[in-house]
Amino acid sequence: MRKPEFIVPVVTVFDEQGKVDLEANTQVWNDLIDRGVDGILLHGSNGEFFTLSRDERLQLIGAAAAATHGRAKLIVGTGTNAVDETVELSRQALALGADAVMVITPFYFGLGHQGIAEYFCAVASQIDGDVMLYNFPARTGNDIDADAVRQIVTRCPNVMGIKDTVTDMGHTRAILEAIADVAPDFIVYSGFDENFAHNALAGGNGCIAALANIYPELTHAWAAALGASDWERVEKIQHVIDKLADIYTVAPLFVPAVKYAMSVRGLPVQPICRSTVLPLTDEQKGQIETILDNARQIIEAQDLL
Repeated sequence: MRKPEFIVPVVTVFDEQGKVDLEANTQVWNDLIDRGVDGILLHGSNGEFFTLSRDERLQLIGAAAAATHGRAKLIVGTGTNAVDETVELSRQALALGADAVMVITPFYFGLGHQGIAEYFCAVASQIDGDVMLYNFPARTGNDIDADAVRQIVTRCPNVMGIKDTVTDMGHTRAILEAIADVAPDFIVYSGFDENFAHNALAGGNGCIAALANIYPELTHAWAAALGASDWERVEKIQHVIDKLADIYTVAPLFVPAVKYAMSVRGLPVQPICRSTVLPLTDEQKGQIETILDNARQIIEAQDLL
């Protein structure tokens, strides 16, 4: 089994006027690192990358590179719907200090199997640095299947990993099997928290998933328990994570719910999102508080932290 990692797809903190709050974002990154995350994914879906201007993205990348330098891995989402724009943003992110860039499939129109492979090869072949694939077919309408991954990795050796955001671990396992002989060190993360242990046991590297924004010390403890083969502790934390995952279902869009949960746990985050104009209701906030309180009680009763 590889060393399991739990990387946080960090939120983007906005102020009451909806502007990027650079100071608050920096505080959040520092706190998450101090509390044990293995790395930060900046400008992932949870970070609402699709609502940010290029200038905002570059400003945040530079600040995140400074905050994470020598302390945690920094992966930066740079995918757009255009090859040239993705390549340029990727080059800038790497120049600013990102350890790797993560490129999501183009979205809106379906590309087809070969179109997906050609898009990523067109991007990766123009980037001098580590590139990761980001598969989120529920949001993009385009799925990077195991055959496409193998083709991309064979043609572009700087493509060194993937975040596979699918509920079906069979999809992720197929990727692991497809690249085993051509790229044995290829990094495979799952995108849903509850798949963390299954991913690592199947030969993957762990997770990049949003609950690490809320309970980074718990996801760190989970990774440590799995690495130490402490199966009883792994199972107990799995049950807590499964209960915390109810936060995703409180509102139609889960990002403000994640942000509110972070604020309840003491982070300088307001549940303000550019992705939705609907604020959380008092009832929804109460549901989140109940979920967190129940998790806290289980964590304390079972001495999980």
